[in-house]
Amino acid sequence: MSLLSTLAKVAVGVAVAKGVSSLGKQASGQTSAGSGSVFGDAFSANTGAAAPSGGGLQDMLGSVLSGGSTQGGGLGGLLEGLSNASRPTGGTAQPSGGSLGDLLNQSLQRFGEPETAPSQAQEDTASLMLKAMLQAAKSDGKIDAAEKEKLLGHLGDISPAEMEFVNAELAAPVDVDGLARSVPRGMEGQVYLMSVMGIDLDNRAEANYLHQFATAMGLDQRSVNAIHNKLGVPALYS
Repeated sequence: MSLLSTLAKVAVGVAVAKGVSSLGKQASGQTSAGSGSVFGDAFSANTGAAAPSGGGLQDMLGSVLSGGSTQGGGLGGLLEGLSNASRPTGGTAQPSGGSLGDLLNQSLQRFGEPETAPSQAQEDTASLMLKAMLQAAKSDGKIDAAEKEKLLGHLGDISPAEMEFVNAELAAPVDVDGLARSVPRGMEGQVYLMSVMGIDLDNRAEANYLHQFATAMGLDQRSVNAIHNKLGVPALYS
């Protein structure tokens, strides 16, 4: 078993536990602020962000889970796109079929291990993304017994060590600065995206958490709103 496959299962579990259906409503234009952003004008930086334009997370997960083509798409494709955008000019991309995004899509589609075993570096990245999702999921203090059951109920057959990892992260206190410091340079957008996946973004506590996390990693407001748009959730800033 691998943490990468656990990440795929948690991606599905968190989406269900925190309400994928609510993301769909938000994607259709129902935001918590009249200006089309979560904060309204509170953190306005004239980002020019548009309202969410697509099915976002629902489409990405639904397409992969239903057995659709994963080539260059799905959640893995979005993560790879953010990675490519932050890669220095002239950097070397990972080989096709073996990138983290490819393996994540394979795990989602198979709801288990990917066809190719992840490298240790990919396992380390999966561990970081799991931490980001689980910390975000409890950022509003609302991981109750029912939500935890929904989350863990999707993990299926994972190793005791992987279950221990998930339980430890759920029990650990929220540490925005500590998590931000652990994110390697160039991975800020990917880790932030996984954090957004871990929440409903339907209250100010969650919005404040995302603002603090993005700020701690040095993400600008335009980049943050662009990630929200890709996921089909309300912009954080107006």
